[in-house]
Amino acid sequence: MATTNGRIYITYERERNTLRSILSFFSRGQRVEIEEPKPIAHPVDVSKAEHFLAALTVKHGPIAAGDASIATEAASALLLDGPALLALAAGNVRARAYVGWAVRSNTRVVAPATSFLDPAVASVAAAVADVLPIYASTAELAATLLSRSRLSLPFDALSVALASKLRPAAILTRDVAGIGALVRATNQTGISVFPL
Repeated sequence: MATTNGRIYITYERERNTLRSILSFFSRGQRVEIEEPKPIAHPVDVSKAEHFLAALTVKHGPIAAGDASIATEAASALLLDGPALLALAAGNVRARAYVGWAVRSNTRVVAPATSFLDPAVASVAAAVADVLPIYASTAELAATLLSRSRLSLPFDALSVALASKLRPAAILTRDVAGIGALVRATNQTGISVFPL
């Protein structure tokens, strides 16, 4: 801040210098990013989901035969978003049926790492699913999806971005309209949306 003739002039020298140093740092190519690991083919382990379903069966009773039959498309992964994890913890019959389908068809049950932001969801995610980290490439794809769809659903966009990397994949959600719009924004096939 400088004063001249009794007037106060605000200068942003410090901010400008900070921005210059940041730009200089990036222009020198010293930016460090953590690369997303290459996918490794490994056998699918559904034992966590199977044990969690067994515990829910003890607590809430078995699923009726009519409720257990669900129509699904083939998928290599079933992604559970936050509301789906909460529904599963509450013993929701449809959520249990979809996770049961995943166990029977040897489909990987996954949840985004953002599940750990909500304590009520975190314990369920850790108990039933493989929790997938969010890498920079996933976050960039989520931002692109938000831009294309003109929605402000950042956690849903991260879920769809993860599912697009796991294709063919399915997303179990309560927000079928929002997730569906984000899936359409990927311009890809192989992502199904299953309603709760």
